[in-house]
Amino acid sequence: MSARVATFLAAALSVVASARADTAADVYAAMGIKPSSVMNSSIVSSKVLPGPDKQTVAVVTYLTGKKEEASALNVRFEVYGTQGGKLVSLYGRDMGGVNGGYVGRGEIALLDLDGDGVNEIGVYYDNLKNPLVTERRLDLIVHEDSGFRIAWTGATEYDATKAVRDIPQERRDRYIRKLDYPSTRKTKGVTLFLTKTVIAVAGERLPQPKKVQETFPLKGDPQQ
Repeated sequence: MSARVATFLAAALSVVASARADTAADVYAAMGIKPSSVMNSSIVSSKVLPGPDKQTVAVVTYLTGKKEEASALNVRFEVYGTQGGKLVSLYGRDMGGVNGGYVGRGEIALLDLDGDGVNEIGVYYDNLKNPLVTERRLDLIVHEDSGFRIAWTGATEYDATKAVRDIPQERRDRYIRKLDYPSTRKTKGVTLFLTKTVIAVAGERLPQPKKVQETFPLKGDPQQ
């Protein structure tokens, strides 16, 4: 195991799971993950589907037992409903499979972006492919009539300024992105607003960080 992954594992051990023990155990069992393999987890009961019931939203970072560096650690995300007292998967993503391995530090964020009383889901994880590149990614998941879908995916934290050999100069940027919740909410969730703070471009640090407002389509027009 490389020093990079070992360092991440040591840091992850300090993260405390955000769920009650019984709920966490049920989620681990539903995912087929041994509790002793869990590095950290974020498990929340929240309404992410229309209707009176809440669902269980979970992201779990865990040791897979595999020796390969790419797959030694994985992040799984699931939305569960309850039937007959048991958890039933409604939607899920294997972030290691999506990223081609090298993932860690999964977290979730729940926000009602359109004011309909149902939360949208943000799934965060680290892309650890390049030890010289810091990249934290976000999948923003919404629910529509056809089911759950990824409405936006991208980096919320990126720093490739040290990767002088691996990354072309034009991509050696450093920036952070933050959700502009008030602006997004004003559009009733139709348009996603992000504030991108650029710290370095093509390997050169800017005299002052530059803030740029970005917009992306999030949902269809509710009037249609």
